[in-house]
Amino acid sequence: MDNPMTTKTPPFRRVAATCLAAGLMFGLASPAALAADTPPADSHWRLANIATLKSIDPTITDLVVDPEGNLSGLAGCNTYRRPLGPDGYQETALTRKTCSENKMKQEAAFVEVLRHTADWQRDGKRLLLKGPDGRNLAVMLKPITRRYHFDCGGETIAFDVLRRGQIRLSHGDQTVLMHKTASASGSRYEDEGGKVIFWGKGQQGTFEVDGDKRDCRQVPDPNAQVVE
Repeated sequence: MDNPMTTKTPPFRRVAATCLAAGLMFGLASPAALAADTPPADSHWRLANIATLKSIDPTITDLVVDPEGNLSGLAGCNTYRRPLGPDGYQETALTRKTCSENKMKQEAAFVEVLRHTADWQRDGKRLLLKGPDGRNLAVMLKPITRRYHFDCGGETIAFDVLRRGQIRLSHGDQTVLMHKTASASGSRYEDEGGKVIFWGKGQQGTFEVDGDKRDCRQVPDPNAQVVE
């Protein structure tokens, strides 16, 4: 980039419905692409490229946006969280593991991108992270995720496997991020507050919300098209 990124976090702004000009660093934006001060809520993205690095590993950096707009994911080596406050995004909180030089370098570059992103532009399956000057800082893509459906006492729940040890589970009109916890058998996940718990083994499982526990069985995707 010609100019260094500023160190001031851009202010929180209302969603802009202005189309951006073509000829961006990582390809042309479609005319329908719009910029916004937050990324699309309840979405998941993986890093495709970043302006300050010649090459990246797309498997070690991702972005999860919850329904409230808070950010989390794997930065490269460590997991991170960036809460959305009334005046914009707060500072990025990181765990403190140490990994290989390449992972740490990619992580540092991505954290800097998050700090200086002023606009998030959705362009089809791409998410463009733009600086205050309108330049692309990074590009992210929609990943291919595995989704599972279970019938739990008459209620259908679904979850996406975001990465090893983390799922995004939807039940009713709620979506929660859940992390894998210790279990004698099968796979057990719970949310940050421990109020939502899912345990599964094979095609069977249990689902618990605020102490209300239900037996579950895996079912086909209710939205899948049947080919006769």
